[in-house]
Amino acid sequence: MKRASWLGSAILWIFLTAAFGRAEQTPSDTKSPEVSQQKQEKIAALETELDRLRAEMAGLQKELERLRSQAAKADDQGMAARIAVLEATQVKIETELARIAEELRLIGDALDQVSENDRKRPTMTVYGTLQATKYNQRDSILDAEAFELVLSGRPHPRLSFFAEIEFERAASVGGPRGGEIVIEQAYASYTFAQLFSIRSGVLLVPFGNVNVDHFAPLRDVVRKPLVSFAIAPSDWTDNGVQISGRRLLGTTWLLEYEAAVIAGLDSHITSVGAREARQAFGVDNNGNKATVGRFAIKRGGSFETGLSGYTGNYDDLNRWRLKGWAADLRAEVGPLRLTGEFDHFTADRGVLASGQLTGYYVRASYDIRGGFLKKLAKDFDDPRLTFVAQFDWATIEGPTVSDSLFEKNRETGVTLGFAYRPSRQWVLKVNYETNTATNQTLDRGTLKGWLASIGFVF
Repeated sequence: MKRASWLGSAILWIFLTAAFGRAEQTPSDTKSPEVSQQKQEKIAALETELDRLRAEMAGLQKELERLRSQAAKADDQGMAARIAVLEATQVKIETELARIAEELRLIGDALDQVSENDRKRPTMTVYGTLQATKYNQRDSILDAEAFELVLSGRPHPRLSFFAEIEFERAASVGGPRGGEIVIEQAYASYTFAQLFSIRSGVLLVPFGNVNVDHFAPLRDVVRKPLVSFAIAPSDWTDNGVQISGRRLLGTTWLLEYEAAVIAGLDSHITSVGAREARQAFGVDNNGNKATVGRFAIKRGGSFETGLSGYTGNYDDLNRWRLKGWAADLRAEVGPLRLTGEFDHFTADRGVLASGQLTGYYVRASYDIRGGFLKKLAKDFDDPRLTFVAQFDWATIEGPTVSDSLFEKNRETGVTLGFAYRPSRQWVLKVNYETNTATNQTLDRGTLKGWLASIGFVF
């Protein structure tokens, strides 16, 4: 009898542990920023039921202890009758335990279903920027540079999708106001293991510091670095297939790799850069596919360094090869953050002189937290004021746009400014730029002036 009662208690505790374990994991498993009201109400009802079953379980345990105590004190007189009563009571309690265990199993299944439905539900994020510029001898401009929709989902733990749709400069399809609507990324992923997953669709090309400088509201300066504009033509997206993976070394270091087969850049690589060499989606000027990849090592969120490589034929006749490499770094030491990237491409031209595209940037950011910022943004958890300085440099040797001359162009820039973030969702940036160009303009030319922007990520 005692064995039967303990067995019943053990069954109950097993189901309690399983059900409560699932219930505690449900909120952290969801990818949504906010749990739906319907889910909150359902979880609240299930938790109320679990509390009721807890109380009932405690009462049943007390009853079992009382029965065991009575059995231990029983003497020979009337023992048979008392044992019969205890056995009948034991059967009743075990039946009740089985009922409670079944209820707990059903509740656990219901909680799992709530979590599964929430996990499968697609999520949407929006981000965008408004820029204001006033360069010397030019009119001031307000520019709603971009508004972007980011859709993502994970219908299965090993299947996911991601899409980033950009509405650039208040785009109007078929209207006179200009702008464009662009699919910057749109791919599906299948994860075989942590060390190997495959992704296909419209890809953000894994070359250089794309994760740091692609999303404008997260960047500490208003404009993307010169090297990311003229040398590695960000936003650099292409159709292709990509493999990736990661491996944890010890408890703090993480190795990551990304490698892709893409259509690649075409023959419009000139003395002003590779920006016009990005091909339209679904087009390949020579049928030759390029390969590109990046290998990185990280330590938490405070250190990351990567090495990238690119190779592929780029001319229409499929004779000449474009080869490139990049090294990037991001490091944090207390409030100081250092970010940089160096890119170099060589465009073979047969018996003619090869084109050379080289550039780099170095950025230093210093964060101030707490103090008056807490008072200024009292409703936010971690307001931050960042002072930033950046140096840009790029030089390009190659044919002119008409391909009649071979020339060398250079551009440099210095940026000073600050970025105020009451939270990661909103930022105000103010910069002063000094840019100098030798020969042809690569991006900004010889200009001085002020830039400001407001960015958001929700």
